[in-house]
Amino acid sequence: MFSFLLIIFIQIIICYSNCVYNIENGLKLDIRTLGYTNGKIPKYDQISNINPTRKTFSWNGCFSYSKSDNGNCTNAAACYTDSISNISIIIAKQDSVQFKYNYGSSILSYQYSNIHLTVFLICRVDGEDTTIAYQDDSTTYSIYIQSQCCCPGVCSYSIQSLSPIIILIIIIIIFLFGYIIGSIIFLKYNHQSTKSNQFLCLNPRSYIRNRTFHNDYQNI
Repeated sequence: MFSFLLIIFIQIIICYSNCVYNIENGLKLDIRTLGYTNGKIPKYDQISNINPTRKTFSWNGCFSYSKSDNGNCTNAAACYTDSISNISIIIAKQDSVQFKYNYGSSILSYQYSNIHLTVFLICRVDGEDTTIAYQDDSTTYSIYIQSQCCCPGVCSYSIQSLSPIIILIIIIIIFLFGYIIGSIIFLKYNHQSTKSNQFLCLNPRSYIRNRTFHNDYQNI
């Protein structure tokens, strides 16, 4: 539980520079608003394929996800799922993405092994999100996402997007971590201080013993 929450917290911080893109006129496009952070469920799942194939697609903006269906869809940005075997295969990873903005269109390009995926982010003024996918050949895929959050400057991401319970747990964990580190430093300093005081206390006694021995030796 601790490692899972820590991974989410680190992802949110690190992904800012990789998932927020500067568009024209100072506007920004925040890809984090197009993805879930839980690592288990993609925001866009079961995307229909225009071609009459048995594949459906899934994609998650910015944050990696994994599917537990005996396929290799782990730490993925996008996967396809065979509708007969229900096994998901990875076709893109988050660390291979390149962003391009041309003539009002936002385009994400992924290269994974010999597979190329292009995600077209289409600005939708109102209404619910819509998705569609297209397979050119066995190694080339396209996904089209229509959403208000594909419009530059419309959607912004914040840690408040997480549930209040998760935020509270993260705060408690950070507090406990700071308390533990502070306690270790205090105990280490206190131990060194105690040893120093013991040394100071022993020195006068050693001096007295040495002085007494020296006087006795002279008397002899």
